[in-house]
Amino acid sequence: MVTGGRRAAQRTGPLAGPVDLPGLEVAPPGVLPVSGNRWDLALAAAPGDARALDRDRAPVRDRDHAPVRDPDPAEARDPADARDPADAYDSAPARSGTHSGTHADARTGDPARGGPPSVTVVVTHFEQPRELARTLHALTRQTGAGTTWRDVEVVVADDGSREPPAVPDGVRLVRQADRGFRAGAARNLGAAAGRGEVLVFLDADTTPEPGFLTAMVRLPACCPEALVVGRRRHADLAATDPAAPVEQVGPQRELPAPAWLDDAYAASRDLLDADERSYRFVIAAVLACSRWLFEGLGGFDETFRAYGGEDWELAARVWRHGGLLAHAPDAVAWHDGPDWAGRDEVERRARKLDETLAVARRLDGPGATTTGLRLGPPDPVVVVAEGLDPTGVAVCVDSLLAALPRARVHLSRADHARLGGADDRLRLGRPDLRTASRLLEVRRPVRGPAAGWRAVLDAVAGVDAPGAVRVDGEGAPGGGSGDGAVEWLRLTDLRTVRRRRRWARAGAEGVDALFGETTLTGLDLRPVAPDASFESYLGGWG
Repeated sequence: MVTGGRRAAQRTGPLAGPVDLPGLEVAPPGVLPVSGNRWDLALAAAPGDARALDRDRAPVRDRDHAPVRDPDPAEARDPADARDPADAYDSAPARSGTHSGTHADARTGDPARGGPPSVTVVVTHFEQPRELARTLHALTRQTGAGTTWRDVEVVVADDGSREPPAVPDGVRLVRQADRGFRAGAARNLGAAAGRGEVLVFLDADTTPEPGFLTAMVRLPACCPEALVVGRRRHADLAATDPAAPVEQVGPQRELPAPAWLDDAYAASRDLLDADERSYRFVIAAVLACSRWLFEGLGGFDETFRAYGGEDWELAARVWRHGGLLAHAPDAVAWHDGPDWAGRDEVERRARKLDETLAVARRLDGPGATTTGLRLGPPDPVVVVAEGLDPTGVAVCVDSLLAALPRARVHLSRADHARLGGADDRLRLGRPDLRTASRLLEVRRPVRGPAAGWRAVLDAVAGVDAPGAVRVDGEGAPGGGSGDGAVEWLRLTDLRTVRRRRRWARAGAEGVDALFGETTLTGLDLRPVAPDASFESYLGGWG
């Protein structure tokens, strides 16, 4: 027990609740009960809607859309609604004839194992023919065929250039109309046109050294949950021969690289110690992952219509769904031109603001979205148990939302009717957990200052955080709860739920032991007294 608002933590075993795979139902008592009084977290691991992948789709699809604004998360399709990779094939069984390599087992839908993978390199292009020629030439000089990778195909994805770029024989060209900066949509178009089991993404102005593919493919080939970012260096290559070896001319004409990015890789041991904020260190210009992961999560978010942000959003979605982030420092590619920080100051600041706001509208969690403005998805999603004292519920919900304004609270019909109104953070019934990161279940009405509530969320932050947190305390005075500790709250990190489900489905042993539970006591929270009135709570005298 620790007083004064500091927490005492004790690991008490695996993620709570009986688990019935593949449905993954976690069963805390008394929380919006479904059949059999079991709380179903299946949607936290994978949506059950009809947006399963269609493997018979045409490789080059029509991507013409009406003009759109940045979506309101409450009404727009969040790309994180895509199915969990473990479930991407449940309602769309593998069919022959789509890909030359077997990137998924035809019986289980799991990523295939054994032997070097085939690779698709997607090169995104817009009005850069000279840079594209340099990058395509460099791809012919790659080393590692037959060891790290089996074969390579190259797809150039053009984002609406006025004239189609010239590509050599053997390179496929796919194009989309010019409707703004749609790099994410172009990359999806290129990935859909390819057949490789591992996808590698490059920009036309980012030229790889000969060992680039070997270094990029190594990890996705053996760990299909990994999203790998290479090392982008900068040089003034404009006056150089496109056929000149970039590993020679690049160092001769090198420009400064962003020190903050190098520092981040060093501090995290090349993202081995990644956390929920590490999506900021992922760059789409030098990126690789398994096709299984990419298709299972729905690829890049195509609603981005301006420079930047789509790579951060994808990396954050990979993390949210239990994937891994990694940096391959030996996978070097040279960007033709200065780093973003070396460009025009006024333009850079304006575009950076637009990029940051676009990301904030799509992501949740600390460091990702706004704290006052409600731009992004709710965090956490809160479920209040049925049958609790109505006054206690009113006090608890008001206290919680004052401390966690980004939360969304799901209530029983009676409680929602009593508290409902203009506050759109109050919802009726069970939540849709597909895009959620954290689920907070209220078992007893409690109240307290912001520090107490935030301490609960902090308990699942960081590299060594547990999969679930139980907040215990004494029952309300005169509440008849009996002696001993009473469970007040339970917070579940849905990332661990998703990962646990995939690993268990793949037959991994000892999965439960990897995701522990922490019990917190001594927080600045206290139960709402049974005789409390809402009037006294608001007035400050009770």
